Amino acid sequence: MKDRSAAIAIARSFLKTPYALGAHLKGAGVDCATLLGLYLIEIGAATEEIWVQAGLYSHDWFLHASRERYIEVLKKYAAPTWEGVCRSDSPALPGQIVTFKSAGSKKFNHGAIVTSWPRGIHAAIGGVREVNLAAHPLSAFKPMDVFDPFPPE
Repeated sequence: MKDRSAAIAIARSFLKTPYALGAHLKGAGVDCATLLGLYLIEIGAATEEIWVQAGLYSHDWFLHASRERYIEVLKKYAAPTWEGVCRSDSPALPGQIVTFKSAGSKKFNHGAIVTSWPRGIHAAIGGVREVNLAAHPLSAFKPMDVFDPFPPE
């Protein structure tokens, strides 16, 4: 398994990858869920089996979901460490994964990789970018959970 600094370099290697729903190929296309899956595989926290467990998503899957599929799969590869609201003082460490309830969703439907809180890498329309998550419209002041794929030190 990679360490946190190597994990950040891996996360940044996805920058400028186009957004493409369901795609999972660095440089060619990812969405916010597949970005997290590829990241977990590349840092050594998950195997290719993550794709079987996650299944395929539609743009509106979270509007019709009765369970937290996004979180159920994530918990298999990263331990939940905090839940609250995304603000500049939220406790998230480099290399951790954060998820959000965006666009009025009752389910967690967006995710990112923390580089140095509040900065993180996410996939959205426009491609993979590093943004201030505490100020971004998809994440700022939204319900947020933090997951750590690294074993306790």
